[in-house]
Amino acid sequence: MNVVLREPLTVDRFLAWEDRQEARHEFDGTRIIEMTGGARAHQIIVGNLWSFLFGALDRTRFDVIPEMRIVAGGRVRYPDVVVTAGPVGNSQKTLRDALVLFEVLSEETAATDLGAKKEEYLLIPSIQQYVLVAQDRRDVHVLQREASGWVESSAREEISVSGTDVRIPLGSVYRGVLD
Repeated sequence: MNVVLREPLTVDRFLAWEDRQEARHEFDGTRIIEMTGGARAHQIIVGNLWSFLFGALDRTRFDVIPEMRIVAGGRVRYPDVVVTAGPVGNSQKTLRDALVLFEVLSEETAATDLGAKKEEYLLIPSIQQYVLVAQDRRDVHVLQREASGWVESSAREEISVSGTDVRIPLGSVYRGVLD
C-alpha cells in the first residue's frame, strides 16, 4: 500500500485515519502497513491463547483482547493477544494498560516481532512480559521485563503469565496445530 502524504504522519493523525478504514493497519513511525490475515495455524494459536486466558483469568482484575492496537514509541502495533490490567471498555479502540503481549511468529513477521516490536514494547512501562510463539513448531520464548531490559527464557511445558497465577500448558497453545 502506497500513500502519498502532504504532511508528516503523526500517531494521532494515523489513529484518526485508521479509525475510518475497514482494514487494520500498523504504523512503524514512517510507513503505514496493512495487516493481512495470517495462516490457519496462526489463527488457531491466537484462538487457543485467547480462549484459554479468557477462561482462566480473574476478569475483575484482568482482560484478554485479541488483535487490539497499542501505541509504543511513536508506533502503532496490533499484538496477537494482550492481557490488560482491569476490564477494557467495549468502545475502547487503543489499549493503554497492557501487561502481557503474545505474538505468533511467521516467516513474514518474525523479523519485526523479534526486532523492532521487541524494542518498542520495552518502551511501554506497563508491559511486563512479551511472549513469542512459533506457529510451525513447539517453540515459545518468554521475555520478562527486568531493570536492565528483557530477560529471555524458553517455555518448555507451560507459559507462566506474568502478574497472574495462570499457567498455559503448551499442549493447549498448539491444540489443533501440532497435535
